[in-house]
Amino acid sequence: MKKKNNKPDNRPTKAQMEALQAEIKKLQDSNSFLKAALENLPNPIFMKDESAKFVFFNKAYADAFGMSREEYVGKSVMDLDYLPQEDRERYLKEDEEMISQSSTVSYEVDFEFSDDSVHPSFYWSKGILDEQSNARGLVGEIIDISQERSLRESLHESLAELKESKLKLERAAEIEPGTGIFNRMLLHKTLSSNERRSDKPKSSCALLADLDNFKTVNAKYGLDKGDEVLHSFLAILKRECREEDIPVRYGGDKFLLILNRANEKIGCIVAERVRRRCESEIILPDGKPVTCSIGVAEIKDDQSLEELIEELDVNMYTAKEIGRNRVIGSDDLI
Repeated sequence: MKKKNNKPDNRPTKAQMEALQAEIKKLQDSNSFLKAALENLPNPIFMKDESAKFVFFNKAYADAFGMSREEYVGKSVMDLDYLPQEDRERYLKEDEEMISQSSTVSYEVDFEFSDDSVHPSFYWSKGILDEQSNARGLVGEIIDISQERSLRESLHESLAELKESKLKLERAAEIEPGTGIFNRMLLHKTLSSNERRSDKPKSSCALLADLDNFKTVNAKYGLDKGDEVLHSFLAILKRECREEDIPVRYGGDKFLLILNRANEKIGCIVAERVRRRCESEIILPDGKPVTCSIGVAEIKDDQSLEELIEELDVNMYTAKEIGRNRVIGSDDLI
């Protein structure tokens, strides 16, 4: 008589086996679909396990770097012999840190592809921790940004050209048409900036020159001769200017000269040279010289343009009242 076996039968039933096989098939299909999706992405995609070894990379990655899955899946970046040793070591350290810390790395880099072409790229990679299985690894993507970089460089070039054009327009707006010297716009700008600058020269002064009886020159000899006289006087002013000085067409036949690093005494010396040159070099058809009256004043700290012009006007008109063809400084009126 056989001994009765009272142990339970733990073998899965046919229905359980069929359900398990169906679940496995479902997972296989899902895994196959996921791989197919990654395979068809246009950007190079790669995945690595906890040991920083490749477990997958798609066709775009294989084509870009000339790598076959049969040869490189299961290997780390240290096995990529087309990379310099120092780059392999750096990438491996980077991979290990991402995997252990679940951190993200991204930067722009130029990759040399298998066809020897260089592609400006955006490299992105992230360490992953699966909380259910406690498995670690990383996933990464390489995005070709050649077009974006080209557009960015083009934009930078355009911005630089716009900035240069803006400066040229600003400079053109500061130049007096027909004379080539600065106008009152620059004068306002210069004095305003000088008030704010901590490194401005210790002293500066200004000359305000007015051609004597200039209206009679236009009336007697015509506007063309008048323009010729103005240009001749401007040439004298420019010859007396240093690179840091600023000649300004203040209006009509009035000209203002800003002398940096110069006090009133030096300003009067320069003004006297201008006066003498004018008298000796600019001669009218009737043989008479063109003369000028010049007022000189030192520019005081926090002095407004209006206050400076008023002081220069007083000095210049005083020169005219006492006989013209003279230089008068503020110290002369004390």
